[in-house]
Amino acid sequence: MHQFKYYQSTAKRTTKSHEWQCGREIVKSSRLVRFAIAFINLIFKMHRNSKKEPGIFESIVSALSGEPVAALPILIPSKSELRAVTETGSFGVTHPSTLFSQIYLNILKSVEDDASNTQLGPITGATGAVPLTIISTVPDIADHYYDLIIEASFEVIIFSNFWKSSYAARRIGDALRTLSEKIGRIQRPRVAAKIMFDRGSVKHVLYPRVAIAEAEWVSLGLPPSQDIPNVDLEVINYHNFPIGTLHSKFMVIDKRVAVLNSCNIQDNSNLEMMCQFEGPIVHEIWDHALATWGLPGSTKSSRENRNSNALGSAEGSNAGEAAQAAFSSPSDPLPRRSIADVTKALNRAVGSPLPQDITEDDISFAPFRSHARLTTKDIPMVLAPRVPYPSFGNVSLNTPQNIAWLSAIYFAKSKIFIQTPDLNAPQVITALLEAVKRGVEVSVVLCLGYNDLGEMLPTQGGHNEWVVTHMMKQLNDEEKGRLKVYWYVGRDMIKPVHAFKHFRTCHIKLMVVDETIGIQGSGNQDTQSWFHSQEINIVVDSDEVCRSWMEQLAANQNSFSYGRGSKTDGVWRDSSGNQVSGYWF
Repeated sequence: MHQFKYYQSTAKRTTKSHEWQCGREIVKSSRLVRFAIAFINLIFKMHRNSKKEPGIFESIVSALSGEPVAALPILIPSKSELRAVTETGSFGVTHPSTLFSQIYLNILKSVEDDASNTQLGPITGATGAVPLTIISTVPDIADHYYDLIIEASFEVIIFSNFWKSSYAARRIGDALRTLSEKIGRIQRPRVAAKIMFDRGSVKHVLYPRVAIAEAEWVSLGLPPSQDIPNVDLEVINYHNFPIGTLHSKFMVIDKRVAVLNSCNIQDNSNLEMMCQFEGPIVHEIWDHALATWGLPGSTKSSRENRNSNALGSAEGSNAGEAAQAAFSSPSDPLPRRSIADVTKALNRAVGSPLPQDITEDDISFAPFRSHARLTTKDIPMVLAPRVPYPSFGNVSLNTPQNIAWLSAIYFAKSKIFIQTPDLNAPQVITALLEAVKRGVEVSVVLCLGYNDLGEMLPTQGGHNEWVVTHMMKQLNDEEKGRLKVYWYVGRDMIKPVHAFKHFRTCHIKLMVVDETIGIQGSGNQDTQSWFHSQEINIVVDSDEVCRSWMEQLAANQNSFSYGRGSKTDGVWRDSSGNQVSGYWF
């Protein structure tokens, strides 16, 4: 691995791409300040130890300059190193694709180079299956959470960013009650349930992990202990002060089944995506959960015996037998074939529904499919997480998540597809522009107005419309034709709805490269997810899975039919040239 050649991103040379950072325009106006930052930056580079996590000094420099202190190389593996990926044993008898192998080796190198990533747990790659994908609203995903939880034999682990009293929270609470009743009837061992979320607390100034008292978790829709006598419930509020957010969203049941989703436990108007994973990859996700849970002894004991239920309370023999039992498969909702049915599904968690504005549609030919199942197994996969970085400034870059995205974009040969609520991290913008310039078609689906106020804070990168307009300015006419910008349009609408109306928004996080590599999980393409939040994503090597995802995405939104932005500046306009109300410029 040490014989890699290096590709140095041209991000440092394409200075215009970094001018998108809000607040940096102020810094650019002063030559004296710019000289001082450059001088400090030079001193820092002379003393930087790459094995140490960035500190306060580095963060100050980065916050002032609005960009990372050091550019990041992409590693170009040799043919022999690519062949060796198949021989590691991590992927069984499968033969990972060249693109997957390139991404995988870059992920391993990022872990090797950054000592702070040791808290992630081991990343080795594995095979797995993606038997179910749900693309719908939070209630549909919460219903599936219920179906999985009630089948648990010894352990339930749930991580979320937001956790609010909501349909989703109550559904999880009902599942724990049902599970407890079931255990009591058949006299099975107790089940351990671990829940972690990030709600922010003054206690986080001193302690990242704060135990939640029963009275508080009851107020959040979870049952009191007396209602679940056969379930041992623990709840942790986790946040690395000041801005190291827990943004991961996933659940693991008995180390047999894991789901990664884009949604939090709350009510909102978002279209979301959840993928269910089975097979050896679940052990990687479970290790990541243990490392994040982080209580004394739990991580050590789990790594000493990966097949034990370190967080569970069941006896080993009973848990082992229970782990062999198959989950039941409740019937999936039927595809929605009418506008009324689609509207009803999309409005399940919407506070103030607006009337649908579509008059004609092809729903009967391409119905809204909330659930899509696949039988493909033994797919090469690798975890691409990142740990939280609490300090201000964009210096926490060399992480598996970021390297997975960057290397996938760099090695792409024909097509890149991204759906994300927000797009403003300078590194991904620069990488996408470079891909367009070398002939790759880049398609991006964004949500109009999503979290605009937060994205416009200094160093956060700016809101979507501003970023897209500046991207288009960097391209010639031919290149603009290869950058396709779409704004999310609900399946029952014919135009985007600005997010301030809280009606039809999209929160999906997905990257598909060359129609064969999919990266799905919790990470957004914004500054917060790139540099500060804890995230979890999985890289999947399967053209069948990617094709299914893209078909389901196309059927469950009208973005590709009605949401295309202008080929000149990326802005959405109707046939009369009018923009959607709510734009910031």
